[in-house]
Amino acid sequence: MRRATATTRRRVVAACCAAAAAVAMTSCSSDGSTAADNPKGLETSTIRITNPANISNVPLHIALDQGYFADEGLDVRADIDLGAGSTVEAVIGGQVDMAWVNLGGALQPYSEGIDLRLVQISDHGKPGGMEVLVKPDSSARQLTDLVGKTLAVLSPSTTCVWLVKQALLDAGQSVDAITMTEVSPPDHPVVLESGNVDATCTTDPTRTMMREEFGARPIFDAATDGVPDLRSYPVGGYVVSGGFAEENPKALAAFKRALTKAAAYANANPDDVRAKLSTFTTADPEVADKVVINEYVETADMGALSAEVQKVAEVMVDTGILTEMPDIDGFVLKSDGAAGA
Repeated sequence: MRRATATTRRRVVAACCAAAAAVAMTSCSSDGSTAADNPKGLETSTIRITNPANISNVPLHIALDQGYFADEGLDVRADIDLGAGSTVEAVIGGQVDMAWVNLGGALQPYSEGIDLRLVQISDHGKPGGMEVLVKPDSSARQLTDLVGKTLAVLSPSTTCVWLVKQALLDAGQSVDAITMTEVSPPDHPVVLESGNVDATCTTDPTRTMMREEFGARPIFDAATDGVPDLRSYPVGGYVVSGGFAEENPKALAAFKRALTKAAAYANANPDDVRAKLSTFTTADPEVADKVVINEYVETADMGALSAEVQKVAEVMVDTGILTEMPDIDGFVLKSDGAAGA
């Protein structure tokens, strides 16, 4: 059985209490609408999303701009700023209905007993999209050259962490042989140039900027040097609370249809992806033209992708990030997005 740590439970309880005054945790939708109010027969017409400004969320913005969500009867309100708040706590507490989270960042709280559901995986990584970077004059030539040194990462359970830890194990090293410190990606150029860290694990568009402007050099590629079974690793996806998933299956199916339609458009139109990227991230058009675009997930059938979620969880257990194997069948929302689902 999965158990939540005391700290995690206290955080989530506090978040729920803080949100209770503004959000009624009932079968009503977040905007007070009912299925009868929605011409498409959805349980809710509004989905509030918090999401980072990254490459993974380009299809979300395409679906908004192209009217795909509106065509499904949805009013999707994206880019909700939580300040310093936790996305998972915001979902559980009702501050938002949905959040984009990297897959490890969703699996960790779920494994601790937090009631989350993975609605849709957004994208898969490609070679060059996530790299461990060092300064151009660094003596490091491969990952094991960083043993005993410091690596900047986004968070303790982010994709890079479990990939790097597994690579260390495969090389006969301890999973803790490299000290990992949390640094926000926009600060990666500063901490690397200043020598506060020996390396950074960085994704686009910051990765491209660091290579182009500072001459940062890659010594590990998440796609080509990572876990063999996860060369095209799932980057992240959209999560909701278990309660929201149970109460709004039609609305979530509609969300998946619109998002995967946008994903197909994005895969077929990379120039539009680059143009869109420079409108909601800090990447200027010159950088956006050179970034590695991930492979966006065009299927809404998450059941077909359960095996790769399972594999990620296994790696996280093997590397000590998770203490026990979570129930993936309970985590992945397997609706295929079919109308009426």
